[in-house]
Amino acid sequence: MAKALRQIKEKQSIADLFIVVLDARAPISTYNEEFDAISPQKPRLFIITKIDLADESKLEKIKNRFNDEKDMAILVNLNKNTFKKKIQSAAKKLLEPKMKKDLKNGLFKPRLRAIVVGVPNSGKSTLINLLSKSNSAKTGNQPGVTKGQQWVNTGDMQLLDTPGILWPKFEDELTGIKLAIIGSIKTDIIPQDELFNEGYKLLSKYYPQKLIKIGLKPTNDSNEIYSNLIKLCHDKRFIIKGNRPDLKKGMTWFKNHLRDLKGVTYD
Repeated sequence: MAKALRQIKEKQSIADLFIVVLDARAPISTYNEEFDAISPQKPRLFIITKIDLADESKLEKIKNRFNDEKDMAILVNLNKNTFKKKIQSAAKKLLEPKMKKDLKNGLFKPRLRAIVVGVPNSGKSTLINLLSKSNSAKTGNQPGVTKGQQWVNTGDMQLLDTPGILWPKFEDELTGIKLAIIGSIKTDIIPQDELFNEGYKLLSKYYPQKLIKIGLKPTNDSNEIYSNLIKLCHDKRFIIKGNRPDLKKGMTWFKNHLRDLKGVTYD
């Protein structure tokens, strides 16, 4: 990832626009502030993806957080072709000063370039495929699908698809938990019991009704969380020899349940 960041920095001089892709389920946690230092003078378009999975009541606040005089944020569902024009229109608006300057200098149809950045599995490649009408960028519901940089033509603009970039170290452990829940990092790098406990606390804090819906009690108490894990195992009939609860299977089920939840934003 350090290599990928260095390569982006090397290409920043030829970019007219930076497109930063964020996951609406954890928009702040999926924003890598390393991007701020790459080319701060150039405009940025924040594409906030997966709004179909996010908490609708928080979407407008998320958008406003990343909007300012120079940058723009838009909310999209990249699985719907109807958002293509919205993305193209936003990019064109941010590039207007550049295009006017080129026109003044006699360049009637300059080649425009944008670098697409974001954490793993945020939707970068899906975005590029939507804009280019092709499947030239590999996609997948897991981190690490894009291995190297590649330029893709979209007609009026070239886009550079880049591998997902994470931080060398998470200052806040909770950030890592959130990224694991939404699939930006592999869940097997976090101890299973820690992921279960912290994921349970997150759901208790933000969406207690979603726990109640599956027959569990919202709580931040570790002992009560453990009791709820045992209850979950019995409810799902995850039982091993000696009529003991299969805690590992229960935690795996809960991890997958968190990943598939809709209507959630953990930031």
